[in-house]
Formats: sequence, structure tokens, C-alpha cells
Amino acid sequence: MEDMKPEGGPEAFKGKGIEAYKRMFTRAEEACTEARKLAHRDRDWHDNFDDSQWSEAEKKILLERRQPIVTSNRIKRKIGFLCGLEQRQRSDPKAYPRNPEDQEAATIVTDVLDFIETDVRLDNLVSQSFRDLNIEGIEAVEVVIENGDEIKVNHLQYDGFFYDPRSKKRDFSDARYLGYQDWFDEEEAFDLFRVMADDPKEQERLDAELKSKLESSYEDGAQDEGYEDKPWNLWGDEDRKRVRIACMYWRGQGGVWNYVYFTGGGILKEAVSPYLDDNGKPDCAIIAASAYMTRKNERYGSVRDMISPQSEMNFRRSQALFLIKQRRTWARAKGILPANASEILASADAMLIAQGVLGQDWGFIESAAEVAQNFELLQEAKGEIDTQGPNAGLQGRGTEDQSGRAIIAQQQAGMAEENDLFDTHNDFKLRIYRAMWFRAKQFKREEWFIRVTDDENAFRFLHLNKPMIDPATGQQAIGPDGQPMFEPGTELAKMDADIILQPAPDSITLQHEEFTQLADMAKSGVPIPPDVLLQASQIRDKQKLAKRMQEEGGAQAKLQQAAQQIEEMKKVMEQMQAQLEQAGGADKQFEMAKLQMEGQKEAGNAQLKAAELEIKRAELTLKGEEINLKRGELGIKAKESELKQADLALRQMELVESTQLQRDQMAMQQQQAAEARMMPQQPEREEKPDRTSDALGKGLEALAMAMSKPKSIVRGPDGRAIGVE
Repeated sequence: MEDMKPEGGPEAFKGKGIEAYKRMFTRAEEACTEARKLAHRDRDWHDNFDDSQWSEAEKKILLERRQPIVTSNRIKRKIGFLCGLEQRQRSDPKAYPRNPEDQEAATIVTDVLDFIETDVRLDNLVSQSFRDLNIEGIEAVEVVIENGDEIKVNHLQYDGFFYDPRSKKRDFSDARYLGYQDWFDEEEAFDLFRVMADDPKEQERLDAELKSKLESSYEDGAQDEGYEDKPWNLWGDEDRKRVRIACMYWRGQGGVWNYVYFTGGGILKEAVSPYLDDNGKPDCAIIAASAYMTRKNERYGSVRDMISPQSEMNFRRSQALFLIKQRRTWARAKGILPANASEILASADAMLIAQGVLGQDWGFIESAAEVAQNFELLQEAKGEIDTQGPNAGLQGRGTEDQSGRAIIAQQQAGMAEENDLFDTHNDFKLRIYRAMWFRAKQFKREEWFIRVTDDENAFRFLHLNKPMIDPATGQQAIGPDGQPMFEPGTELAKMDADIILQPAPDSITLQHEEFTQLADMAKSGVPIPPDVLLQASQIRDKQKLAKRMQEEGGAQAKLQQAAQQIEEMKKVMEQMQAQLEQAGGADKQFEMAKLQMEGQKEAGNAQLKAAELEIKRAELTLKGEEINLKRGELGIKAKESELKQADLALRQMELVESTQLQRDQMAMQQQQAAEARMMPQQPEREEKPDRTSDALGKGLEALAMAMSKPKSIVRGPDGRAIGVE
């Protein structure tokens, strides 16, 4: 029961009055008395506690006949399968934008509903309600706010739920009032509905008034035995100090929903409903639905139609066992057979003493034909109850040798009979999801963090109602309307979306059959890509595996590209080596550079083989370590740097070689000049100073300075070295 306490006390709202509320409640009881009795019978037949499918009078007769009480409860099995099917077909809500600018808001609404659904354990609650729908024929919940802004979904038991008997729709959308009742200890009820006042005298008056209302309920009566807490015919139990309190939502003028808490002694609390719908109007917090209806607006569930064939099956099985075990006799006159002849014949070691001739004075009544006919009718009764509700194909029985499409066709035919029931339940769930969103939109006004678990291996937090901070004050900004301001796109009150239920897929069998066919084709040699087989399979997390396979394929392509680059480098080095050999200036430095380049070549080959080995390892197992692409890219850059250094070394060697040639030429010129000076000179020629050596020395000094400066290789349009500067 909701624990909100309105401000201002009961006088703040004027409703219909206690007598009007009690009349509405009494009418609901009187109109639904017979329907409740049948619903309780349906529950007993489903539970079958202490052989409840047999009445006490029937049990007495069977015991007097010495006939076994046999019960094969197929009703519970049928309802259990329907509940299991509902659990297997659970669907999640999804929000869609109403306007193009609401795309992001729709995603947030979906995340909020997923969080609330997990928080209130909605799947378990609606499954309990679905069982009530199949047995008693009505499912109901109440979506309320507790503790300020905490959303709660309360499951309403059938025995405590009452409704407008003139309602004709399955979803009770035309009902004038809906409600529920429950029993409370007097002290608990007093604390729950106590109104606090500042004035001690006023507080004393309010407490006395509330206590008087609760105590006067001990003298008021009710009718329906379905309200299980005894005594069933009173609003209160003075001996146990317990009172019955009813909560009722009723529709007033203009379709405005109001609520009231009352007991037999008076009104405890009433006001306009604090919950708003999508249009901002007061809404009813109770959501209910019914499975089937009679012309008298009586609600019932799936069990009702199964009781007759179940009863026939119980009687015929008991009768068949009795006929097989018991041998009936006939006698021409009294005294021929003992009075307890039937009891004697029922024992395993029976010995009957008769005063007459068998076949003339007495004999046995043959019952073989009767037993056979009874078994035939028993099979018909079993077939009748088996055809009601889910068939054998829908239950997955008798389909071992059929194809996937045939199984799906048979299951769909069985589901067609239950579509009406599941459609009612899905609409019930959809209204619950919408009510939860309306509550969150209306009452969640403070900063709120929710955990989003759309990724099963990781989760994230969603920041809602994020305050907008005023830079001047460092506090939350206040808007022109005096209300706190929030960051755009985070305020729930301004979000709008349409909520629907995503249908649960029912193609598992067909998907398995298609995967088996693809696997057989791959075994026979048909070239089917691995990613196609993975997508067709039912492997868990197959999307992540497919993504990893794509990453492995990308790494392999990069390694192949690196291998091609190494091959191109090898060709360049071979061309450079050929050019140097043609130049004829190879010396020890060239040999050392050559050995160094060959070592780099061998290292490159070794790295290439290692990369090929890593590729094979990655292909053998998808669960191996991921290839470090960044390390490969750094290795390629290092190789490029090494090749550039090797190229620079070669250019330097060429320059050293050319310099050495120039030095040799200059030495030869100096030697020729010296030989010329040693030759005899003509006496009449005037001796002039030789300036050749000076010029040659200056040239060598300039050459040495040029060689000591930083150098760079000049390349042509084709990328080959054409000079040094």
C-alpha cells in the first residue's frame, strides 16, 4: 500500500463521503460473489492440494466403494507451460522519438526503463500476474511512488482486488473505480494514516478521530469469503486488533481520477490522484487486465475450460482401476455367497467358499468390454484436454524427426490459439512500462545516475538531471520561472518519446537448421567464408568474435604490406650494390657497409619469417593474443630509417672515393712540378716563384672544410641519388 501522506489532512479534499465509498465497495462484492467462488474453485483445481479436484462428498463415496482416488493434474502442467512460454518470450521496451530532435531522448528513455525494470524486478512481477490471468482470469498491479521519488510496482492479489462490476472491457479502461483491500494491525494502520500537526491540542484531536474510525470498523461487515484474512465478514477484528483498509481510485467530474483510503469507520485519506498521465491529467495508478469475459461481465481464465475434461479423466481412471482390481459376482439366491464376497475377492490371496455350483447357482460378471470402453473414453478425455491450450508441437513433443520449418509451422499453429491471451498480457505490460516512464518523468527532479548494462562485459553510467552551474555563484542556475535549470539533453521532465514492446524472436529452430546446412556445405568443399558461418551460428557473443576476426584480417593485411615493403627495400639495396661495383671504388669501408646491409637483410628476412609465424598462430586460434599493430608500424619506420642511413653511408663512401681520386691527381701534379724544378734552368731566364703548390694547398683546405660541413643527398624525380650538397 502506498505510503504517501498528503498535506493539509482529509479536509483538503471533498469527495463522495464514506457511505458512498462503502456502497461502491459493497456493489463490487455482491456483483462478483459468484465469479469469485468459481475463481476460487479454479485455483483449487490448479493447485490440487489434498486432491482438491474431488469434493468431500465424492471422496466419501469412493472410500465406501473401496474405489481409489486418482488424480492426474494436467491443468497445472498446461498452465505451467503457458507461464514458461511467457517467460521465454519476455520482451524489453524500446522508446522511439516523436520528433526528429528527440533521437537522443528516445535512447535515454529506453535506458531509464531498462534500469527501472531491473530495479523493481518487473519480469518476476508480470510473470506472477500472468499466472493469475490464466487461473482466476485477472492480473493487476499498482505503479506508485514511495520515499519521495522511488518508483515501485506492487503486485495486487486477486483476492484483494475489486472493480466496477459494470466494466465491459478487458483492460478496465471503462471502469469508474478500481481498488484493493488488505488487513493491518491497528497500530500499523494508525502510524500509516496519522496526520501530524504543530498544535498539541490539534494533534490530540486528529489522533482521537483516527483512532475512533479504526475502532468503529470492528462493528461493520462485509460479504465475500475471498478476502482470506479471518474473520471474513467484518471490517475489523477486535480480538486481534486488526482492521481492513481499502484503497480505491475513482473517476470524478471531467474524467479526473481521485483516490481514497477508507475503512468501515470512516475515511482515512482522500485527494486527487497525484499521478499524471502523458497529457498531464490525474491518472489511475492501478493497471489491470482480464483474460476472458462472459455476457454478465464475469471474468475467468484458461483453467475454466479445462475443468470438465480433467474431471472426466479423473473419474474414468479411477473407474478403470476399480474394474480391473474388483471382480463382481452374481448369485441365484441369498446365502449362496458370503456377504463380504467383494472384499474377499479384492485381496491378492482370495479364497471364496460358495454354497452352490459355479455357473448355475453363482458366477462372475465379466467386465472386460466395460473396461475397454472406459479406456477408450479415457483416451478421448485426455485428447480433449491436450487439444486445449498449447498443443504437443508447441510443447516440443513429437517433433524429433521433423524439419525446422515444420516445427515452426506446428508451433505457430499452437500459438495461434493463445494469441488472444498473450496479446492481452503484452498490452498489460506496455501500460506498466508507460506508467513507469510517467512516474520517472514527473517525480525524478533531482540529479540522478543510472547504470546502463547494454554491454554484458562492461557498463556505463548515465547522468540525468545534470545541474547547470552558474559561473558567477558556483551554484545551480535558476531560470526565469524560478525553477532550477539543468544541462540540455539531461532533464527527464522535458523528454518525450513513444514506448513500444519489441517482439521476441521465435526463429531459433529455423536458425539452427540453416546453420547445419551451411556447415554441411562447408564440409563438402563449398567455399563458405568463416564470417558467414559465424553469423549463422547461435554462438554467444558472436558479434564480438566477428569483430575480432576482422581485426585479425586487418593485421594480416598490414603484415603482408610490410613484407612487400621489405622486398622492395631488398631490390633497392641490390641496385645500389650493382652501381657501386660498377664504379670500381669498393674498399674495406664498402665491404663493411656491404656486410652491414647483408646483416640488415638477414634481420629483415628473420622478421618476415617471425611475422608469418605470428599470422599462422593467429589463424589457428581466435583466442590468442592480439597482434600489436603499433609495434609493427614502429618496426617498419625503424627499417625505413635504417635504409636511409645505409643510403647516406653509401653516398658518403662515393664522396670519399672521389675525394681520394682528386688527392691522387693533386699528388701526381705536385710530383711533376718537383721534377720540373730539379731540371737545369736557363741562365738568361728570370726565376719566378711557383704558385701552383700554394693554389693546390688552398684548394685542399677548402675541400676539407666542405667535407666537414653537414651534407644531404640530392635525389632526382625517380628518387635515385644524383648528388650531394
